[in-house]
Amino acid sequence: MRVLIALLLSCSCVLPLHAASLRICVQNIDYYPHYDFSTQPGRGYAADLFALFSAKTGLQITLLPLPVKRLQDNPDCQLVYPDNPQWHSAKGEAQPLFFSQPLTGIIGATLVRRGDAQLELAAVRAIAVPRGFTPDHLLAVQKDYHFELVETGDATAAIQMLLKQRVDAADVEWHVARHLLQKLGQPQGAVIGRQLPLASVGFHLSSREHGELLRRFDQFLLQYPKEINRLRVRYQLQTVADLQFDATDAAEARH
Repeated sequence: MRVLIALLLSCSCVLPLHAASLRICVQNIDYYPHYDFSTQPGRGYAADLFALFSAKTGLQITLLPLPVKRLQDNPDCQLVYPDNPQWHSAKGEAQPLFFSQPLTGIIGATLVRRGDAQLELAAVRAIAVPRGFTPDHLLAVQKDYHFELVETGDATAAIQMLLKQRVDAADVEWHVARHLLQKLGQPQGAVIGRQLPLASVGFHLSSREHGELLRRFDQFLLQYPKEINRLRVRYQLQTVADLQFDATDAAEARH
C-alpha cells in the first residue's frame, strides 16, 4: 500500500498532457504587436495565439506577467514566454531547458531617418537603444566602428531621439517600431537601414520541467497552420525575407 501511495503522489507532481490548466509566465511589457502584457488580459499576436491554443485544446490558460528577471527559475511558471536558446547559451548556462518551436520571429532592425536608408555603419556616431535590451548584433561590430550606444527609457524614446536628429540610428524591433511610428503620427518617419546590422530571432516557449506541454504546443502549431497564419496577417508580422523583397521593390521604383 505504501508503494502504491508513493507512486500516486509522484505521478501527481507531473502535469499530464490532458491537464485542465496551464500557467504561462510572460514579460510584463508593451511589445505590441508581438504582445502587450503590461495590462490584463493582454493583447497582440501572442495573447491571441495562447487564446487559440486554449480554445483548441480545452486548457484553461493563466497568464502571469512578470519582470524579465523573475521569469526564469520561478516555481509559479510552468512555461515562460518569450525565450530563446541563444539567450541562455550566451550566458554560459549549463542547466538544460526545453523549448517549443518558434511562435514567431522578431526583426532586430537598426532604424534610420527616411532618406538615410543607405547610411553606412562607418558614418554612424550614435545609436539609441531601449533600456533592458541587449543589441548583440550591434555589440559584435561596435569595437570596429566605435559608435556610441545611447540608452533610452523605452523604444518610444529611442525613436523620438532618432526623429529629432539626436542620434543617427535607433535599435528597435521593426514591428514595434512601425506601430510606435503610427502612434507618433510619423508612419514614414523612419526606415530600416539597409547597410546596418539586422538580427532575426525566434520567440519560443520554454520550460525546465514540462517538456511534454511544449510538445503538445508544437503539435498545435502543426495542426492549425491556417488559423495561426490568419493571426500573423492580422498583426502584419513579417520575416526578413519579406523585408528583402520590399527593399528590392523600393529600389526598382526609385530607378
